[in-house]
Amino acid sequence: MTNRRPPNLLKGALAGAVSGIVAAYLKSLAEPPLQTLTESIWPPTPAQKELVGADPKGHQDNMPPAVMVEAAAEKLEDTTLSKKQKLAYQQVIHYSLGAGLGAVYGALAEVQPGVTRGLGVPAGAVMYTLTHGTAVPATGFQRWPWELPTAAVAWESGSHLVYGAGLELGRRALRRLLG
Repeated sequence: MTNRRPPNLLKGALAGAVSGIVAAYLKSLAEPPLQTLTESIWPPTPAQKELVGADPKGHQDNMPPAVMVEAAAEKLEDTTLSKKQKLAYQQVIHYSLGAGLGAVYGALAEVQPGVTRGLGVPAGAVMYTLTHGTAVPATGFQRWPWELPTAAVAWESGSHLVYGAGLELGRRALRRLLG
């Protein structure tokens, strides 16, 4: 018999959204050391580091969210964004996506607690697969994982595992506080 509380989708989504913002921050902190580590194992060529999403330390404005917002500005507003603007909008997208995915995860955890297994790490792997593994390449804003440098795939997917763990730890704590 379990002492599980009744599901509350709103509280779950709220805990997930807040935790998703924090987890997105943790993900961004993990990326530089993961990039350094993976590039020491699988060094990319200079040309590979120019690919969208391959080099956040050297080309922050060439990450998928920045490229997406630049394309939208050019198409919808017929304007070119400065590097500073692209980086600012990139942060809005990064944290909004972190909160949105976190809210869905938090609500789902209320009715399907199995998604929280593995301290959220498997959920982070799913989130990588749904974003950089499929949706982003399908839109043409980044190459498919098998077309990117191995190091880029390793640090990006690894940072999503950090996101998943941070999301789950935060969700658990906040959900306890919310009752």
